[in-house]
Order: sequence, then structure tokens, then C-alpha cells
Amino acid sequence: MPALIVGLGNPGPAYEKTRHNIGAMVADGLVFSYGEKYTVHRKSGAEVATVRLSTGSNEHEPVLVAKARTYMNVTGRQIGPLAKYYGVAPEDVIVLHDELDIDFGQVRLKRGGGEGGHNGLRSLTQALGTRDYTRVRLGIGRPPGRQDPADFVLKPFPSAQRAEVDLLIGNGVDAVELLLKQGLEAAQNVVHAW
Repeated sequence: MPALIVGLGNPGPAYEKTRHNIGAMVADGLVFSYGEKYTVHRKSGAEVATVRLSTGSNEHEPVLVAKARTYMNVTGRQIGPLAKYYGVAPEDVIVLHDELDIDFGQVRLKRGGGEGGHNGLRSLTQALGTRDYTRVRLGIGRPPGRQDPADFVLKPFPSAQRAEVDLLIGNGVDAVELLLKQGLEAAQNVVHAW
């Protein structure tokens, strides 16, 4: 596999529409837009799907898209073994996640860096043994007033933002495709101008 794309989120219907699950929503958007379905990987326990994307050559190479079936703060327990099973190096892992420090609706790309208090990223860093994986950072903005960020991320997006959430999901999918086709720096030049 040339790449492993990981959508961060918490399992179950109580969490599926929350801000913290925007990474998993983008992973779903990618999988479903190519007409694929998830299956449970027997060795790791993660949900996985194989999507054939153009990755810069004329051929459509298989790319693995995954979501852990654990809570986000222990994501690495399933994603680490999955990456090892497929022989995907950490630099070929692309993580889709919510980002409080980016305005709602914006998408930013980077490689490496800290976790910024994000327990899903912390768990992945521990499992992969490095921070040098690529991140697709999906802006959810800061909570209003004095609302606790931990409460904010676990609340669903308001219905008034549904169209904007759909746009964010679509832009997240486009950002992943650009990363795979053009590489990080070229993709940043396009995505950061949106």
C-alpha cells in the first residue's frame, strides 16, 4: 500500500455527527465517493477500505482508508498494528482530524508537529513511534465564550452549519486526493489558498 489514510473519530451513533468526528466523516466521504465499503480487518480490529486513487502516475494505485473502532484516545491500538501489517511507513500515513486552532471550514496540511492536546494524535504518535506523519487538519474553530473545548468537540455541528460541514468534508476529500497526486508542498499551495 502506498498510503494509509486514517480518519479520527469515536465509534457509535452518539458521536458520529460531532465535531470530534470530522476526520472520520472525511474518511467516509472518500470511501463512499469511490463506491467502496469498510470491512473489519481481522488482525487489527480497525475498519478498512481499499480505494483506487490516482497517485501521480497514470495508474490507480490502491490506498487504504481506515477508522479505529476504539475510542479516539486509544486509536493507536488498532492503527499501529494495521500500518505494521501492511508495511506502511509512518511518513506514508495521512491522518484526518479536527482542529480547534483553525477557523471552521478551513483545511490545512502539514507533516509532523505536536499533538496540541489532541488525544487521538497522541495515541497515533505513540503507536507509530514518531510524529512525522502527514495531517489533514480540518478546522472546527474555537468554542464560543467560556465553553470547555472538551465539551465543544463532543457536540454535534448545529443544523444551520450542515451545508458548510458538507463543504468541509468535500474539501477534506479533495485535499487527500491532492496530497496523493502532487505531494505535500504542492498540495499545501492549493489547499491553503481555498
